[in-house]
Amino acid sequence: MLVILLSCFTLILSSVHSAHYIRLGCMKEIPGRLLRAKAGVLKLNSPWHCEQFCQGYTYFGVQYSKECFCGNQLIFPITPSTACTMACEGNRLLVCGGSYAIDVYQRVP
Repeated sequence: MLVILLSCFTLILSSVHSAHYIRLGCMKEIPGRLLRAKAGVLKLNSPWHCEQFCQGYTYFGVQYSKECFCGNQLIFPITPSTACTMACEGNRLLVCGGSYAIDVYQRVP
């Protein structure tokens, strides 16, 4: 029973739904960054932690487990990626981008 509950909990967390933001997907990072307004290395990083760090910005993204980027626009070109496979530093059940790959989210008004 416990194994079933933990599996369900992991599946719920992996989809990362929030009333405050939506996931746009995993995108290939570009030279100069897709999100350029603000950046930080967060000891406890996850989509939720990055969203808090990026208050006031429309977009935010998590990358390489512990990096967080913010911006009000996405810089082109935008290319989908399958390289978002690194666990978040703040919640190992969630994925926080990868090497040259960023999970991008948009704040919901």
